[in-house]
Amino acid sequence: MNRTVQSRRQRSGLLSGNTYFLKSGQDEDKKGCVFELSRWRGLRYTFQRKRVSAKQRDMDDIEAVIDIAEEHESVNHEPMRSAVLLHRTLPDDRGLLTSVGFVKSNRRCLSRVREAMLRHNWREAAGYFNSYIQTLQAGTLPQVRSAASEVVWRIGTEILQHLPNSGPDDFNALYEQLKNVGVKNYSKICLEHCFHLLLNKQLDGAKRQLTVADSWRHGKQSAAQSLMKTLIRGYCGYLDYLIWCRKRPSAPGGVTEEAGGNHEMHSYFRQASVTLKEIVGQPGIWDPFVLSYIDMLEFYEDDEAAFGVLENYAYNKDFPLNPNAHVYLYQFVKRHKAPRSKLVGLLRILHSIVPSHELMLELCSLLLKSKKKKNQVEALTVSMDLLEFSSWKCNMKAWRCLLKIMIKLKQKYEKAVRKEWAVRRSLWLSLHYREYTAWRDSLHNASLLVIKRDVLRLAGEGNIQYFKIALSCEREEALRGGERMEREKRKRKRRL
Repeated sequence: MNRTVQSRRQRSGLLSGNTYFLKSGQDEDKKGCVFELSRWRGLRYTFQRKRVSAKQRDMDDIEAVIDIAEEHESVNHEPMRSAVLLHRTLPDDRGLLTSVGFVKSNRRCLSRVREAMLRHNWREAAGYFNSYIQTLQAGTLPQVRSAASEVVWRIGTEILQHLPNSGPDDFNALYEQLKNVGVKNYSKICLEHCFHLLLNKQLDGAKRQLTVADSWRHGKQSAAQSLMKTLIRGYCGYLDYLIWCRKRPSAPGGVTEEAGGNHEMHSYFRQASVTLKEIVGQPGIWDPFVLSYIDMLEFYEDDEAAFGVLENYAYNKDFPLNPNAHVYLYQFVKRHKAPRSKLVGLLRILHSIVPSHELMLELCSLLLKSKKKKNQVEALTVSMDLLEFSSWKCNMKAWRCLLKIMIKLKQKYEKAVRKEWAVRRSLWLSLHYREYTAWRDSLHNASLLVIKRDVLRLAGEGNIQYFKIALSCEREEALRGGERMEREKRKRKRRL
């Protein structure tokens, strides 16, 4: 009796629990298509066919493209119900096209968009993209539609940027359309829309978008949504700062009478300062917000508050490690003419975090000005640390700084130079003083080769082959210089 009732329910197309069953009209369609649905893991399609073309095998599943399968991997979900058969064309009771034919056509459309973009055929990509958006709006479940919207808006903006006849109105229409497709991503899309308007110098429109995004609410607020709200509030304060910069007088000299009487400028300063102060006080990386807040405080000559903000941003243990925070603090202290000992202390902390930072050259020059042996030897260590990074291997400023330090130390502290070189000798000979690097420098940068030879000579090394290459290169440069001098003399005689 139970089997009879169950078969009747299946033939009538009733829904049971979380398992969806659609009417089937042909037995052949039942063999190849399986539809699995669970409460926590969302939508998953599995196709079982004996003969699959190579093109279909290469296509990514739409679930993998929009990356919704991994979204619920960590959640303790209920066991899946048994799979049920699905019709290809008929919609369900809600009018949604959840058939396998719809999924295949959607996949093909997205694949055509990708192929057209790779061929830089932007008009064709725009046509397929328009069809893809219509299918998302017409027949996709809300879960899939929300996850797909983030991919879609990135594809759409890329296409519009390369279309020759696209304008600001097209971008605005795209963003407004995508806001309705993915409700959960509404705030993100508003923020992206704000960035686009900022690039086109439309501050008022960007401000409106952020105001709408800040007031948007949908369902229960998750941790990700709260972080997005914090970011949006931060950019609201940053836009108030940009508008304040427009109102600020261009003449330097702090608070002038004109600035003091500008009430509109002060109102934007209050709005921006309140928002930015709240944001930069929370743990995180807030570089643009910190810089804008410090700029306003310095304009109103509130240096103590600015120093407190930068010090908290750099040394607060609750904040993530951020080398830029130490750079901003050093630049602020340097602008206000702090003593050399304080500058050296700040740069030493930065050296412990990022020894390859460009400010290490300033640290070397500051240490070299000191009369203490310890500081001068430390300058040698810092400069050699800097040149051990690949991005500094061929930098003339770094090599000249090292040569200057070694010449100064050679006069009084030759043992310290030999000791430091002994520790790094094997690394430096393989990194900087191979025969191949010597020939390369002789072709592209002869002056660098000469400086490196002088450094090697001061270190007490006798690499005869490297010296020979440098000597031949130096002679060639001297001959070229003599030829240039003769040409200039001939030109002067002709003019006379």
